[in-house]
Amino acid sequence: MTARIQGYRPGLVDLAKGQISREIFVNDEIYREELERVFARAWLFVGYESQIPNPGDFFVSSMGEESVILCRDRAGQVHVFLNSCRHRGMKVCRYDEGNAAVLTCPYHGWSYSTDGKLVGVPYFREAYHGTLDRSAWGLVEVAQSYLYKGTVWATWDPAAPPFLEYLGDFLPYIDLTLDSWDGSDGGTEILCGIQKWRVPCNWKQHQPSLGRSRRHRALRQRPPRHAGAVDGKEAAHRLSGAWPSDH
Repeated sequence: MTARIQGYRPGLVDLAKGQISREIFVNDEIYREELERVFARAWLFVGYESQIPNPGDFFVSSMGEESVILCRDRAGQVHVFLNSCRHRGMKVCRYDEGNAAVLTCPYHGWSYSTDGKLVGVPYFREAYHGTLDRSAWGLVEVAQSYLYKGTVWATWDPAAPPFLEYLGDFLPYIDLTLDSWDGSDGGTEILCGIQKWRVPCNWKQHQPSLGRSRRHRALRQRPPRHAGAVDGKEAAHRLSGAWPSDH
């Protein structure tokens, strides 16, 4: 990659000084080259198995700039498909996630089973005279995919090295992220929705109780003016009405 960049943009990479030009981060030609030679060939993280626990579950993710569908078919097999209808290239999934028996394109209604097969074509006999080979027009699936400790990875390159070989010496660092705190393998999953936690701690200075009246509740939600310029006792007195507002 370095040699290629230096070939059409001299001076962008200085190996002797260990410096690179900022042009690398903003140049459109280099970006397109990376999409083709890096993101289209490397193993990319797609999602977690916990995001599609049941048959028919799907989740829309991305690989580079390509929208992909992570889904589990009726037999429980995990698939990663290009989110593009084989008819006119429309996105098949318009929702971020969900559960469906079939994935139907909203443009002309071509529908696909969760294993990627084309199962429904409107006006099949009238428009195609029954000659369309539906077995040849299923969703495009990634060249390789791999499930590792609850995570899903994929690549478009059929000649890419196996996933574990590709990670090489970086594998222990992936394990540190994915393994449970007790050292057992795996255990990482996505928790959907907004997560709120109440943690007992003592990181704020204790403030006097301000009562439960409606006025006090409103004041507690909106700090008084100049409260940061006085000590805690004076601020509390202001809230209770014992101090004039301009004191």
